[in-house]
Amino acid sequence: MNHPDEIGGLRVLVAGAGNGIGAGVAELLLASGAVVVGSDLPAVRPHLPGLTAWLPVDLADPPSVRAMVDGATQTLGHIDGVVNCVGILGDPAPAAEEPVDHFEHVLRVNLTGAFALSQAVLPVMAAAGYGRLLHIASMAGKDGNAGMTGYSASKAGLMGMVKALGKEYATTGVTVNAIAPTMVETTLIRGMSDEQVARLRTLIPMGRLATVAEVAALVRWAISPAASFTTGFTYDLSGGRATY
Repeated sequence: MNHPDEIGGLRVLVAGAGNGIGAGVAELLLASGAVVVGSDLPAVRPHLPGLTAWLPVDLADPPSVRAMVDGATQTLGHIDGVVNCVGILGDPAPAAEEPVDHFEHVLRVNLTGAFALSQAVLPVMAAAGYGRLLHIASMAGKDGNAGMTGYSASKAGLMGMVKALGKEYATTGVTVNAIAPTMVETTLIRGMSDEQVARLRTLIPMGRLATVAEVAALVRWAISPAASFTTGFTYDLSGGRATY
């Protein structure tokens, strides 16, 4: 690579690449010259030309996660970077009305699944002496969103996990970070009421939602060789909403 922020030739696994942020990330990485394996739920089909492979995964199922990582490793030879864009809202509702099993399912996908993915890829990256693991978190994990208790808790837990893993792997050449966007213009917000979306938009000083392209641009840098001295950190993408 001619410059430390170039990612041409890097071998990257993008989980959740079927739509939304994941698809935008995969598209930008491909355009930047990265070798990309995409993954998503078995029922999801890719719409991106140029992917080296497409692998099914259910992040709520640890054996499925391990199979995805093994498949990506076999395809790529080695994984330089992993971007986890998998996330679900669940069924937004007041906490008193949110069934415990729904709450637990959101945590299982957004947090336990992220842990299973981290557990599968980090030792391999550490053995190679290089790697970038990046999880997509949310401003809901920092501020908490009313009516979205399970989602907020899962993203707060995700950021705590990133802090711990960043420290654990700090001397290996592997970084572990997250990005916390405010609301992004994707299909994910279709699970929210118009009132919820309008209320959350008022919390953003810029007065608008983030775009997938803006998230992808930050991902591109965060998984580049240039992002070598930041680990255990959550990057804000909040339009001024972040308070810490």
